[in-house]
Amino acid sequence: MARARASSWRREIVQARIRLADERLSYTQRRELWQIVDVREWCLKMLVRDFPAELEQIDREIEHELRR
Repeated sequence: MARARASSWRREIVQARIRLADERLSYTQRRELWQIVDVREWCLKMLVRDFPAELEQIDREIEHELRR
């Protein structure tokens, strides 16, 4: 269950960070996306043992999505 939750949170972070690359977003949209990133990263930090590894996985998932 923890793995599924961590995976879901990583996915939300990846999607939010990719959307943040859009320069046309309003201040409010950016703020909301950063809130998602901040909260989900905090949740991951509380759930997983190796938080730095999770951040590396997020980076790899972002790279994978951008290569599509």
